[in-house]
Amino acid sequence: MSVLSEEAPYLRDEAITAALREAWGIEVTSIRRLESERDFNVMVNGAFVLKVSNPAEDPAVVDMEVAAMAHAALADALLPVPRTMPTTAGNVVHVVSEEHGRECLARLITVLPGEALEGSPITVEAAERVGAAAAQMSIALAGFFHAAAGERDLDWDIRRLELVAGRHPHSDPAMVARLRPAIAACHTLPGGVQHGDVTLTNVLTEGGQVSGLIDFGDMHHTANVCDLAVTLTSVLRNTARVQVADTWALAGGVLRGYQRHRLLTHAEVEVLGELVLARLVLSDLIAGARSQSHADNLAYISQYDDANTRVLTQLSALSPGQLASRLHQLAGTRSAAVTPDLRARRDAVMGGKLSPLFYDEPLHIVSGEGPWLIDKEGKRYLDAYNNVAVVGHADPTVANRVARQLRHINTHSRYLHPEIVELAERLVATMPPGLDTVLFTTSGTEANEVAWRLATDFTGGDGAMIVEHSYHGSTKWMADLSSNEWPPGHRPAAIGRFPAPRATEDPTALSAETTSAHVAQAAADLASRGLRPAMLLADSGFTTEGVHDAPASYFEGLLAGAHAAGALYLADEVQIGYGRTGPQLWRFMQSGVTPDFVTLGKPMGAGYPIGAVITRREIADRLAQSYEYFSTFAATPAAAAAGNAVLDVLTDRRLPEQAVEVGAYLAQRLHELAADSAMLGEVRHVGLVAGVDVVTREETKRLVNGLAKAGVLAGSTGPTGQVLKVRPPLVWERQHVDQFIAALAHVLNN
Repeated sequence: MSVLSEEAPYLRDEAITAALREAWGIEVTSIRRLESERDFNVMVNGAFVLKVSNPAEDPAVVDMEVAAMAHAALADALLPVPRTMPTTAGNVVHVVSEEHGRECLARLITVLPGEALEGSPITVEAAERVGAAAAQMSIALAGFFHAAAGERDLDWDIRRLELVAGRHPHSDPAMVARLRPAIAACHTLPGGVQHGDVTLTNVLTEGGQVSGLIDFGDMHHTANVCDLAVTLTSVLRNTARVQVADTWALAGGVLRGYQRHRLLTHAEVEVLGELVLARLVLSDLIAGARSQSHADNLAYISQYDDANTRVLTQLSALSPGQLASRLHQLAGTRSAAVTPDLRARRDAVMGGKLSPLFYDEPLHIVSGEGPWLIDKEGKRYLDAYNNVAVVGHADPTVANRVARQLRHINTHSRYLHPEIVELAERLVATMPPGLDTVLFTTSGTEANEVAWRLATDFTGGDGAMIVEHSYHGSTKWMADLSSNEWPPGHRPAAIGRFPAPRATEDPTALSAETTSAHVAQAAADLASRGLRPAMLLADSGFTTEGVHDAPASYFEGLLAGAHAAGALYLADEVQIGYGRTGPQLWRFMQSGVTPDFVTLGKPMGAGYPIGAVITRREIADRLAQSYEYFSTFAATPAAAAAGNAVLDVLTDRRLPEQAVEVGAYLAQRLHELAADSAMLGEVRHVGLVAGVDVVTREETKRLVNGLAKAGVLAGSTGPTGQVLKVRPPLVWERQHVDQFIAALAHVLNN
């Protein structure tokens, strides 16, 4: 026997009354019969539903339903599911003999408040609530197991479409063939024991909120996305005469609600539309067969016929690819189109030469993993350049924490939020005493701009002092403070320059006194043009100068020289900071000097935009006398979550300590290689960043492009572009150094 072919049970009122009194000790005061596909359901006293299962029902399935309801209630106390009432003997089921003498299993289930949504106009908001309920139920059952779930042969299981269609002479072979690949794909997708029937008939609402999820009668083991397809089908084919929202608006609502609790994968969304079609086809086939054998229940069986036809016609008019594309767009799993003319498209809309790509043969990078970048062909590149991914590309700790925060809230920082406060506290804790105030920004450029605003207000100055070939950002003013970027003939009047800490045999060349004197000369240069310095900026690793390891005396001279000129000193740690030079995190800390500003950027969020200025409260308070500071996207909760995750990974994996050891090994191997190559000159390093002089600018470019072809990504820097720049993520280990050196040796010799 099959529950869909066996006639449903029937009990007269007196039999219902006797069963309630005998098994549960309840006196019946009212009875209301309820519609059912294959069972007998009756509401008793307005408080309980007596559910008499079809005589063909497997007792193990009934046991599964009872156990699943209890499990779901325990797993999610807020999930509104009914309870099974035990008999006076302590049993959850009771055997009754129905009208025709067939023995059936009966249960007494509590009634939940609210009305079923089926037949009511379904708004997008209601669709969201139904989608959320489906996900919450699936999650609540995620840890549930019952042998009956996997053994159950239920025609409503979408995966059984071909088998069910084979029993029906009027099925459409072409449609079955179309749906076969999607159904087959379900066997590779996440799954478990599912409710199987979170539909408008079984979702109760009261006061606009879901108040009940009922009827566990279609439970079976299947893919999560099959369970969602059942829910989505129900919403799209709703039988309300008044259509409040169109198909795609309702689909979007269901997917939003569902994904607030469980994110869908691209593979799941790829087949979702086809599974909805499969559910619609199944509904028609099952209804057609049952209407022949159960004419007395025809109204219930055929209630979805017109709605099925409407939605089936609309969705099947789209090809599988078109249907999947539409749902990908709604679910947020859509990827941008890749075409052969991608580079031309980019040039046409992104400024052309103004925003050039790296390398003579630009790379189409699609993913990353630790120290590796992977292109669209699957080729892996060892990253020796990108300090943004300070803890490695696509670090799961960072990605998970940011994604988790984005699923809750991401807004500006003028609301209280613990992620932002915690990040500020942790950053202050890494600084020397006095640097106690954090102002968040969206980038290192903006951090330097904010510091400039603070400095000019605090000092009254209007000029800046920078290293000869510095880089501090991309805005108009920061570009003027980035002499390494100046085009020929460009010389901003408000800029004074001083030498970088290049190695020399003169022991006094980098002394505090000499450095301070150089700063004084830069200040005098400004004064000659009627300007007074407000700030001195220096990248603590002097990376755009070619990477220079300055002694403590040089930093002492910068601070003393700046203060003597009435200016404030800014340590730009955007490129060199975040543990690249060791556990103190910041390069300036090794000098014993406390700057007036520290600016952070690139690595701070491991790819999520965030920057910061750290300064003294007295400097911030001066600006606060006249202004407020606010930047919409500075330290949003998600950005702050990224910042905290980066600090967690640096600490947990001891990456700053590793950077010191690997950086020393990198320098050693580079020195060995340079000693045997006429193309390479001086090797300099500061922690895990190195600069190698190359004979010409052209040769430097050849090396960079040759390394890219060899699967290693490096860059160039220096005043004349003749320095090979090696600035990898801190996850580099010794074997990555060896691979880099081998690739560089190969390019040098070819």
